[in-house]
Amino acid sequence: MPDIIVLHGNQRCTHAFTGTPLLHELLRSLGYAVPTPCGGKGVCGKCAVMAQGALDPPPAHGRCLACVTRVLGDAEITLPREEELRNIALAGALPLFDMHPMPGRYGLAVDIGTTTLAAQLIDLAHARVLASASRRNPQREVSDNVIGRIEAALAGQGAQLQQLVKDAIAKLTQEAAMASQIDPNQVDAWVVTGNTTMLYLLTGRDPETLSHAPFEPDWTADETVEGMYLPPCIGAFIGADTVCAILSTRLMHHEGTALLADIGTNGEVALWHGGTLYCCATAAGPAFEGGGIRDGVGSVAGAVDRVWVEDGILRYSTIADETPVGICGSGLVDAAAALLETGQLDETGAMDNDEESIAPGVALTGQDIRKLQLAKGAIAAGIRTLCKTVGIGMEQVDAFYVAGGFGAHLDMDNAAKIGLIPRALVQKAVSVGNAALAGAMMMLLRQEFIEEARNIACKAQVVTLSGSAAFSEAFVDSMMFEEIV
Repeated sequence: MPDIIVLHGNQRCTHAFTGTPLLHELLRSLGYAVPTPCGGKGVCGKCAVMAQGALDPPPAHGRCLACVTRVLGDAEITLPREEELRNIALAGALPLFDMHPMPGRYGLAVDIGTTTLAAQLIDLAHARVLASASRRNPQREVSDNVIGRIEAALAGQGAQLQQLVKDAIAKLTQEAAMASQIDPNQVDAWVVTGNTTMLYLLTGRDPETLSHAPFEPDWTADETVEGMYLPPCIGAFIGADTVCAILSTRLMHHEGTALLADIGTNGEVALWHGGTLYCCATAAGPAFEGGGIRDGVGSVAGAVDRVWVEDGILRYSTIADETPVGICGSGLVDAAAALLETGQLDETGAMDNDEESIAPGVALTGQDIRKLQLAKGAIAAGIRTLCKTVGIGMEQVDAFYVAGGFGAHLDMDNAAKIGLIPRALVQKAVSVGNAALAGAMMMLLRQEFIEEARNIACKAQVVTLSGSAAFSEAFVDSMMFEEIV
């Protein structure tokens, strides 16, 4: 029978156990309190402990998340002292850092995505995550894309777009506060990130400079508006969300060459190479978030999130094992890869039938496949063009960070099969979830990160893809459903 040794304060206790339990469940059964405010999803980082021994996954740098780590045999765990809790990472993608929170009682980090808003409520005094909340961006009522919203604002709907997102943030604040059983009025610090257009619309600014060449914004945020700190933007199409993602992944602290791709409605790519930060942006459209797909949905219960081939037949799973209600982005990529495997889809995007059934009541049409082609072609071409511009091959990339809610659930092998990411990057890929929101959280918890964000925005070199022959060529090549070397 294996033993687990638990070091807590001045105590060292040995306990025998059976089976292969999750570490946090085993510790709780032994009487040790382990916080899991994210519900065991491995995203808040509050259950991080020092660990060694037979654990799966193995500890990284001597530390693991108790809520997602299984104990396979003898192990030794060091629980943090109460006074050490302020130095524990708050999300799997966050580095460890000393806390110096913004003034206030409770803070809300918000990421305004084109399709989705996400938020984390933080107890600033104790540096802990209390609740998470998310909702669809209500600006989709006006348009499902950035360009459409810019045009709407220029046509006189700017005030409407502003009010929609302000109301959404207020509802997120209330929802997270109620979940934490605190008065919403006690939330008195905000860091709100998003792409440049989203921040323009939030503040009611005229986005005219974002609507035409040379696409040079007359405002790049980095200021506090109505109590909300808005991190700096890099350019018209590379916003504060990219800055926050670069911050949270510590991209510019990497010793080698590192690549970051935030895959969503708008795809941003950042490359750290030779001591220089290069960035570009490409419009993928909403397909990866279920938008524009006939049976597409977001990551909701019942969404088909996995598809594979078994004995020549398509199999699927859904979020929360619910009855299928549609297909989300990760399922869309898997489905395309599976249809390629069965021969129901060829490399040009042609299907044997007008539509192919994926699950009961869920199918993909030829139009869906075309939208996926456009989306994955834009992302792949952005990655290829940025690397080509800098003069490096994919084999020279040491680390590849995939950000975004979609990226967190992406099967990298299937992504390579359909040509979304180069095959050479699969083994180097690390999913970092909502890295933009993580960066916003970091600023709430350590004010010095605001200055680091400014440094990122200042040093970034923007590679413009519009009018680029290299991008056009890469985009045409990337439209094919075939692997990219």
